[in-house]
Amino acid sequence: MKMKKSEATRQHILETGRKLIAEQGFSSMGLSVLLKTAGVPKGSFYHYFESKEHFGCVLVQQYINERMKNLNGMFETDALTMREKLFQYWQFWENCQHSGDASKHCLIVKLSAEVADISEDMRTLLAKMNSSIEQRLGDVIEAGVQEGSIALILNARMTAQMLYQMWLGASLIGKVTRDKKPLQKALEVTEIMLPAA
Repeated sequence: MKMKKSEATRQHILETGRKLIAEQGFSSMGLSVLLKTAGVPKGSFYHYFESKEHFGCVLVQQYINERMKNLNGMFETDALTMREKLFQYWQFWENCQHSGDASKHCLIVKLSAEVADISEDMRTLLAKMNSSIEQRLGDVIEAGVQEGSIALILNARMTAQMLYQMWLGASLIGKVTRDKKPLQKALEVTEIMLPAA
């Protein structure tokens, strides 16, 4: 189905903004730069978004929807064990964070520290996403224990939370140091925390 012109323009602004935020950050991306790069007039922006913060919230929500769809797609395939699916997810994360294309890097890592103190709405969306991903990971860990691909662990929910937070931290440190080692170490620790049965 062909996208309507107005929806295509809105999507173009969002995609352009996402790329600029990946390169510069949310605070550094001025609306004039966004509009010039997108090639749209100021009125078009305000037709779709009430403010820059509203634009940020829409962008974050869109990213959340994409991320959860991709996550569910990885976990719903029948070809792999639950443990294999989890490690496919971690490998995907590592590959994205080490991509030369900044737009493929995790938007949560990029925005969490930057917007937590300047936008309560964006902070709330990011917090909800973190909680949703931790919940989904916990579900998959529990399913892996039940199917016998993951050795019995004390608490699947707590393990999921610890793993996710470790990967977020490793991604942030890797960004600061421009080094692959933090995520490689995170993968090693994940192997220990999710032992094969």
